[in-house]
Amino acid sequence: MKLESTLPARTGPLYVAPTLDVLLLLLIFFLLGSGFVLRSGVAVQLPVLQSTLPPVSRSHLLTISPGDTPRLYLNESPVTLEELPDRLGKPDERIRQVIVLADRSTPFGLVSQVTNVALRAGFQIVHATAGEERN
Repeated sequence: MKLESTLPARTGPLYVAPTLDVLLLLLIFFLLGSGFVLRSGVAVQLPVLQSTLPPVSRSHLLTISPGDTPRLYLNESPVTLEELPDRLGKPDERIRQVIVLADRSTPFGLVSQVTNVALRAGFQIVHATAGEERN
């Protein structure tokens, strides 16, 4: 004797619940996960200015880190003030500018020394600043 069910087969909602669970978990993962991404490079607090320049696409990035003894980084690799002219080289058609990222607590004398080295090598200088804070 064979027993058969008289109820209709309802498999749809059974598979919808796990699918929604996975989709919601993925959504939460991507929304929260982007907050944990670390920025590469050296952290500096840029000074605030009211004027802005258009973005620069190809240039050297010269970072001056804050601290008791500020450190220089050319394109995220450590460099000394004496090595800077050789490491910068001469401007070519691809790279003509040097963007200087200096923390607001960096001594102005050091920023001007670094700027003069790049100017003597023939580069244009762009000082990076933070945008004006709007209330």
